[in-house]
Amino acid sequence: MLSRHRKTVTGNPVLKRRPTIKPVKARRIIRRFHLLINKRRIICAQLKLKLVENGEELNEKLIKKKIKSLNMEKDYDEGWNASHPDSVIENCMLKVQVLPSNKDLVRILGYIMSEILQKGGLQNYQLASTIGQDKNRGGDSSKVLVDWFRKIRDPNHRYRALEIGSLSAKNAISISGVFEPVVRIDLNSNDPAYIERQDFMDRPDPASDAERFDLISCSLVLNFVPTPQLRGAMLSRFQNFLRMDVKSTYVFLVLPLPCVSNSRYMSESRLCDIMSFLGYEKTHKHESYKIIYLLFERNTENTSVKLSNDAIEPGTAGALSKKQIVRDKPGMNNFSVLL
Repeated sequence: MLSRHRKTVTGNPVLKRRPTIKPVKARRIIRRFHLLINKRRIICAQLKLKLVENGEELNEKLIKKKIKSLNMEKDYDEGWNASHPDSVIENCMLKVQVLPSNKDLVRILGYIMSEILQKGGLQNYQLASTIGQDKNRGGDSSKVLVDWFRKIRDPNHRYRALEIGSLSAKNAISISGVFEPVVRIDLNSNDPAYIERQDFMDRPDPASDAERFDLISCSLVLNFVPTPQLRGAMLSRFQNFLRMDVKSTYVFLVLPLPCVSNSRYMSESRLCDIMSFLGYEKTHKHESYKIIYLLFERNTENTSVKLSNDAIEPGTAGALSKKQIVRDKPGMNNFSVLL
């Protein structure tokens, strides 16, 4: 067996080492990248600039064209060339929703784009995401899904799957043989040959059941959607992509456990009430130290609503469209989903 440290006569390692990132650092990189993308989205909306989901190179061109039309290249360059991190810009970035000055918005936009494109923000995010799903890290959430499905599936049925937020074409859902085909999409695909770069909310509605799926996998995606209303819209839109020519279809949701265990406005039962209102019933659940895994079934023959009593008035849709305090104490987060 070759030693890990052996080298060839030219001095190169015999075994190619894979890049590694500690889990804590990987989570920090991923959270940072999603913060940057979210703040950029807000700034561009205020500047009346629509970005695309098919590549950062094109977005950079669109942004520079807009900045030039505003005659604010100097402000953009000031942000681009600022040191990272810059405490003043960082504080302003957290308040972009209320900044009245285009000058400040453009400077922050330059700062964000510099980190994404010049300082390795996108590359670090892709690396952290991929390594986070490495089998040696236990990070492939679809292993839980495949274990469940091996027990409940009809071996004579061909299950089609849509994986939202896909990070690897070699994860459990892809290689298990349980699902065929698996369509993979992600906002920032690190493998364009197998994972389509796409925002699920921009994906065209299927024209027929031949284009729909038996399963939608949404793993650690919903928690990065920027607003409670958009999270609810995403859950609502799932039904457009699920087959109607079969008895049962499924949604696999994976969330950080604190989203339902340490939120003022959300609990597991409230999330299940939302899913129940949309026609789904929870069939499987697994909790790890930091993650909750949930499998919901949608029976096309029975879509009756079954609500719990966790801060929700039974039978009322209005209660699911407003924030309601489920619990409250210091140190809690404000994660919520609204229909």
